[in-house]
Amino acid sequence: MRGLFFLGILSVFGSMTAIAAEVVKDNSFLIEEAYNQEPGVVQFIQAYQYLDPAHEWGYTFTNEIPITDETHQFSYVIPVLKKNGAVGEDDQTQIGDVLLNYRYQLMNTEMIAIAPRFSLIVPSGDYKKGFGNGVAGFQFNQAMSITFNDRWTNHWNAGFTYTPDAKNTIGETASLFGFNFGTSVVYNVTPKTNLLCEFVLNSNEVVAGQDLKETETTYYVVPGIRTAFQAGEETEIVPGIGALLGLGPSAVEHERGVFVYLSIESKLW
Repeated sequence: MRGLFFLGILSVFGSMTAIAAEVVKDNSFLIEEAYNQEPGVVQFIQAYQYLDPAHEWGYTFTNEIPITDETHQFSYVIPVLKKNGAVGEDDQTQIGDVLLNYRYQLMNTEMIAIAPRFSLIVPSGDYKKGFGNGVAGFQFNQAMSITFNDRWTNHWNAGFTYTPDAKNTIGETASLFGFNFGTSVVYNVTPKTNLLCEFVLNSNEVVAGQDLKETETTYYVVPGIRTAFQAGEETEIVPGIGALLGLGPSAVEHERGVFVYLSIESKLW
């Protein structure tokens, strides 16, 4: 699943601030921004990633919901993956492993915001067809956002994933560990239109045999743009698009692609 699985993990958990905010504070494409939802403000996020030359894609739907106030936030992520079939077999598209997330707003000042996230990975994907790990897993991610001035913001992520006794397509098992690191820079051309540039590293183990595992690592630089506009007094829509450019091992394999993003945030209560 390579970088596609972490599309859902890393690309769609950041949050927006209140509708009336002058400057857009939305999630970067593959980086979490450290802002939880404000009371009563719910966010719906759709993200699509296409990779070439593999010709595989991943789609995620995310719903972020504040729990009483900005301090606590619940969200869930439903990924849908398209994988190439083996020689002589049709391509397949199925749901992957769903994520259930809790995020705590540890700090949120004018300059620095910090929000750790704890996630349960639900084994909803069919491991026999390569769409999941067949067992529950756990993930932690630490997001930090630094606001330098009205124009420049910098975001940082670091985290890990642990999946005990994960299964490959033929049922062989091994306990898997992975880690992620990333940063993004956001420049406000206007308060509602932003240029972004991100760097993301994912290093994940996969089951190679009974109690055997291999490590797959991807590196991407993602330049992009997003903009926001109002749809009524209490709804804000943020579309965005970025290019996926492989570095290191990803560059050797000529990996590149496109990332398309759409967020709808509305005050429901």
